[in-house]
Amino acid sequence: MQSLKETLQKDNALQKVNSALNWTSNSCEIHEISKMIVNEKEVCPRCECERMNDEFAERVNAEIHGNLEKQKQNNLETKSLVQDKTLLKASLKSFVVKTQEEHTNKSEAMKCLDKYKKGQKFNLWFNGKPGVGKSHLAMSILKELNGLDTSCLFIDIDEMLRKIRNSFSNKESPYTEQYFIDLLSEVDFLVLDDLGAETGNIDTDKQASDFTSRVLRAVINARQDKATIITTNLASEKLLNMYDPKLISRMMKNLQSIVFKETKDKRLKNVGF
Repeated sequence: MQSLKETLQKDNALQKVNSALNWTSNSCEIHEISKMIVNEKEVCPRCECERMNDEFAERVNAEIHGNLEKQKQNNLETKSLVQDKTLLKASLKSFVVKTQEEHTNKSEAMKCLDKYKKGQKFNLWFNGKPGVGKSHLAMSILKELNGLDTSCLFIDIDEMLRKIRNSFSNKESPYTEQYFIDLLSEVDFLVLDDLGAETGNIDTDKQASDFTSRVLRAVINARQDKATIITTNLASEKLLNMYDPKLISRMMKNLQSIVFKETKDKRLKNVGF
């Protein structure tokens, strides 16, 4: 307990502080306490404290919002799964156009980008043989959208499934099935790259495993009101044989497609045999 001497000393200190303050005869109508002069301005001390608290809260909220926006923009760079690292430099400008089909498909990709920027929600499919530029255009669209108050993610399906399988035996791995389902479900724009390649040789009659279908179904079901961009080498008939038709139907809901039929594999252009 405080001694009488300590109590009196504190009371005297408070009296000295109080006497040093410049109180006025006016009272605050809200708090019914005397006003005081601060920086040559008459204010209610309690109102002033509340104002300062509000300003502090606004600054904190602004900082939190700014950090969240940075996290959104960083998703594409830090959380994407990209096997072909050359895609990290992909852009619409760097997409080389040599044929009429390439010109048309690049133009269609830019139109879809404009629609996304205007808030339209639809699924976009890039279909064609390997090496024609499907993933390049898909990544280019994401890069244009990234930072426009949106979150974007590029996921190589085969790589994602490998990481999930590894987590079954590695309990320390953060890349669990639920981690990817949550991550892919929440972003505004998602690219699912190379659908069908995870089953192996696409020229066989293999079907997707129950595990693969389960993961994709959970993601697609959660993204019914969002935009998903899908690249694949497979025609729709092959996809319907490989996956649950209900899953493919959901993927093709509100669909726009860009198809490469004649473009040759650009990765083989310098092969001399």
